[in-house]
Amino acid sequence: MAIKIDFVSRLPVDGEDTRRFYAENWKRKIALSDKKFYEWQFVEAPNNENKDHCVIAYDDQNGSILGIMGLNKRDFILNKETFRGAELTTWIVSDKAAGSGIGARIIEFIKDNFEILIGMGISDAALPIYMRSGFRYLRSIPRFVKVINFEPLKAHSVYSKLAVNLIDNWKLKPKNNFVAKESVLDDADDAFLLAKEGLNLFSRDKVHRNWRYDSHPYFEYRQYSVENPEKGSSAKCFLAFREEKAVSDFKILHVMDLFGCDDAVPSALSFIESYARDHDFDVIDFYCTASRIYRFMLAGGWFSINDDLCFQFPHLFHPIEMRSPPTTSLVYWAGNNISEMADLSRLYVTKQDADLDRPTMHAIEIM
Repeated sequence: MAIKIDFVSRLPVDGEDTRRFYAENWKRKIALSDKKFYEWQFVEAPNNENKDHCVIAYDDQNGSILGIMGLNKRDFILNKETFRGAELTTWIVSDKAAGSGIGARIIEFIKDNFEILIGMGISDAALPIYMRSGFRYLRSIPRFVKVINFEPLKAHSVYSKLAVNLIDNWKLKPKNNFVAKESVLDDADDAFLLAKEGLNLFSRDKVHRNWRYDSHPYFEYRQYSVENPEKGSSAKCFLAFREEKAVSDFKILHVMDLFGCDDAVPSALSFIESYARDHDFDVIDFYCTASRIYRFMLAGGWFSINDDLCFQFPHLFHPIEMRSPPTTSLVYWAGNNISEMADLSRLYVTKQDADLDRPTMHAIEIM
């Protein structure tokens, strides 16, 4: 058996072959078998240059795929410097190749071609390979939930009397003033420049924002620039969110991004809470690893799903599914810069990154 490890674009296979491999080897129906979504994720992303950079193990003798790692090239800013980064997603090896070492070879190939790597949703089987390859592991990405209207959530939540009391108490917290407008490119770029000064993150420049938020094949996003009027026009941040209306029992806002001037973050939280009330949304959630950002949520009456065990809320919505914990895991690698990446006060990973906001096939079928 002659096995080649390389990018899809450099092997005698194409997207149709890899989508079929996902469909045949993944236990659930998966959006990566959908042509429109697959090409948006792995071909049309800005750094991919219209080439498929998923990494596969290819049997040159019989022309078959034995394993695949979904990969999206994306610049990563670490300590204000730009590195060759990649988002890793949905790694699978076929049953006939299990135990052959192919998984480890895929990881080593990727490490040889990139400087910073991030992946989410790590299986128990894959974790030892990542760890032996020098990755670090975060078992649960911090997730925060703001309850606006509790009644429709009760049937889908796990909660105690303490949670009910906290929801009532947190409604009384004072709100911050804000000035919000649909995002202007210059304002969003200003916020990204500020973010790069204090956070380690994948690129959020205008090209990437356009791909991620304006060109998504299935989801629609809202983008806002939010200012704190008490701190002047320079105190602004960028906010992006998605309106989830397809769940029958309640309406949820998924915050995708929140970055910029620290003085403006509390104003952005007041804006998103006001937006939720004005548009009859019942709950807001936000996945974010950077305590520099989420400290404001802890101060503003949001539940920490990782720590506030008195209230737990579903992780998936199509169909609704509760997990324990109701969030997902993270692996990260940065070669000799791993100590800088491991500064979780500055590592900014959200639902915008990797595949945390990927639609399920159920969601695609009902759209």
